[in-house]
Amino acid sequence: MPGPDDLAALEAEREAADREYNDALTRLDRAVQQLPADFPHPPPVPDEHQVTPLNTLWKIDPPRPRGFRRGFVAAVRRAVAPLFEQQQAFNSAVVDHVNRNVQVARQTREAMATTLDVLRGTIEDLIRFQSLLVLFAQQITPYVDTRDRDVAGLLRGLSGAINSVADELMKRSDAMLTRDRRHEIRVSALEHELAALRSRLEELTTALSRDRGHV
Repeated sequence: MPGPDDLAALEAEREAADREYNDALTRLDRAVQQLPADFPHPPPVPDEHQVTPLNTLWKIDPPRPRGFRRGFVAAVRRAVAPLFEQQQAFNSAVVDHVNRNVQVARQTREAMATTLDVLRGTIEDLIRFQSLLVLFAQQITPYVDTRDRDVAGLLRGLSGAINSVADELMKRSDAMLTRDRRHEIRVSALEHELAALRSRLEELTTALSRDRGHV
């Protein structure tokens, strides 16, 4: 991991992170689902074309003969009556089965249509969520960049304030050094004057002593 002062390594690490983020964002965008073009439709309504005729024709009602054939036909009718009853029972069962299955077919179609509507809505909501997720992810980088700019602005402002304080301190330090130099110059001048006065005083003292010796 690069140190805080290794600016080149930090910049390279930031660029690598940006590339990885952009690649991940591209993969996420490509993974957004789409509603299939051949999304299934509900099945057609049940064919009830023959339901009404079946409900009216299932019952067998042989014609009743008239005249001299009545006895013969009645005898035949009695002979085949079990067959007619069996056929009528079969017809009744078939019609009842058809009627029951028509209702089941209707309910099945309605259930499938409702299920497909719910499935379509769920997929559309999922696609909408994924699209919003991609948009949110796309806003992360600008947001982070904005925060970085804010921090950079604060740092620049702080740096400017520090520089201003440093400049003021430098000015004051220069002024103090100037005053110190002036003071040193004055002190040096006073020392020279004192040295000259001492020398003059010594000369006067020597002269007085010499004059007293002559008297």
